[in-house]
Amino acid sequence: MPFKRHLLTAVAFALCASLGRAAVPSKHEVLQAIAVMEKSISGPQAVEAAKTIVVYAQSSDDVLVNIGPDELPWLDEDWGLGGEREQSCKSLLLAAFVAGNVKSQIKNEKAEDDTYSGWLFAIDTYTRLRAKEGFTSPSMDSLAKMRADGTLLQHARDVRSKEEQEEQADEQKKPMA
Repeated sequence: MPFKRHLLTAVAFALCASLGRAAVPSKHEVLQAIAVMEKSISGPQAVEAAKTIVVYAQSSDDVLVNIGPDELPWLDEDWGLGGEREQSCKSLLLAAFVAGNVKSQIKNEKAEDDTYSGWLFAIDTYTRLRAKEGFTSPSMDSLAKMRADGTLLQHARDVRSKEEQEEQADEQKKPMA
């Protein structure tokens, strides 16, 4: 299992520890959960939807979501909101990123990471969260600026290319058996 899949597993576990979900959600259930997050990012329904989306992304073979510092640059930021409140906002942005990525893959019927679509959903969620919570994220502001400038898609391609090069370099370092 690639490192990024391990990271998503850890995040899914953290988000879902209290849920105790045993079964992988269906495509229909995850699309309903994404629709909930598109309408609202607050309240118990949004939290439950976020959990469903992350569990689906981690457990389903129908989608592949790359998770790492290049895809989620806001995770290392300090927004000054305080522990639990800040973690809640970051978790919602993570779930939004995964939701956009998963929705695109289901729509296109292709299990291939779509960081661009993930960022679009995360930017929309960030805009709503920022208005509600009163914080700013330099990395989310940067992604939003790239979207406005029309350079976000190329940035997503650059991130993917960089990761592919790193994976190839890692493969070359492995000892031959």
